[in-house]
Amino acid sequence: MSHLPASGNFQSDSSLAWPMSDADQPAVRILRHADLTADDRAQWAALSALAGAANVFAQDWFMDAALSHAPDGADVLLAVVAPIDGPWLGVMPLLAVPRFGRWPVRIWRNWSATNQFLGTPLVIAQSADLFWKSLFAFLDQRTGGEIMLHVSGLDADDPVSIALFDRCERERRAFHTIHCHDRPAYRAGKEGEGRGDAKMRSRLRSLSKRLEQEHGPVTIDILAPDAPCIAWIDAFLDLEASGWKGRSGSALASDSATQALFCEVIERGHANGSARLATLSVGGRAIAMSSWFEAAIWGHGFKMAFDEDYRAYAPGQLLMRDIRDRIGVRPGMSFDSCVPRGAGHCHRLWGSNRKIVDGAVAIGSPWHHVQFDALMKARAAYAAIKALFPDRPGP
Repeated sequence: MSHLPASGNFQSDSSLAWPMSDADQPAVRILRHADLTADDRAQWAALSALAGAANVFAQDWFMDAALSHAPDGADVLLAVVAPIDGPWLGVMPLLAVPRFGRWPVRIWRNWSATNQFLGTPLVIAQSADLFWKSLFAFLDQRTGGEIMLHVSGLDADDPVSIALFDRCERERRAFHTIHCHDRPAYRAGKEGEGRGDAKMRSRLRSLSKRLEQEHGPVTIDILAPDAPCIAWIDAFLDLEASGWKGRSGSALASDSATQALFCEVIERGHANGSARLATLSVGGRAIAMSSWFEAAIWGHGFKMAFDEDYRAYAPGQLLMRDIRDRIGVRPGMSFDSCVPRGAGHCHRLWGSNRKIVDGAVAIGSPWHHVQFDALMKARAAYAAIKALFPDRPGP
């Protein structure tokens, strides 16, 4: 159970601001989503326009919907860094939790919604160092007993993440990498990337030709920006639910909150021009559908579904190939596939990667830093033992 006051008693106003010694420097305010004023929302939207190009999931329209539908949304705190009475420089959704994995220690973690595939916070790149400096100073002075900030899903090459690493180094503040992996991506302007793996492309051309020969004309349609999207959403949910996800209970339609979030972000994204909705059909029958989001310089894959009766033709990969080609002709547009680890075929299609990092940052008093260091050593020792005895059950 959270140690934070219940939302009805929590005051999200300037009395919770922590101003730095220089009045012109940023302050940190803690806000609850439910308490946002019209001015707060306007500031959030303005910040999204300035800083949301690299992570569409952090923009106000997506995060507003995510917090509205999340079971723990009422417990999430928005840490806003801004000069007093000035524009927002950055915002990060935070959640205080009493455990870090198996370890019973109080921590802060950056909050992400279900099906949110990137956790880099919404921060103006030029102000990223000030953002982290202010946030760390604020968290150090909190009295809740948290010993670390767990930041997950960061783009390691993003200026905001780089500013985090640099700030920790300058302050001699411990930072431990918890996990790091590469995700299939397309990097605009990267030399030698070309159009992905030639052998895979040849295979997909053969599959597309065979699909057309055996089942009729193959078409790929992108929903027009001015066309209603409700019918597309309903068709997607039905298609996904008809497959293994529906049978296993992991389809979007299997959970009302997850379905509501999907529907709302697709509707909002389509209305504001961020969402792209594609359908691959054969003989007039939709057999693969995909959604993704685009900002100025990055696209992000969101959800895909395909008809399992056509699995032999790899309809999802055929559709993804078309999306890859569309992205490839967009000047300056990169694309993060947002696919799970181990999807080797996607690496072959996209040709590059995006490094995703989860890390732990020490916060609090010197005694909290000692506890943090002990926790990291305990984790390392436990991992070493597990590596020596991989089949031995844990406690």
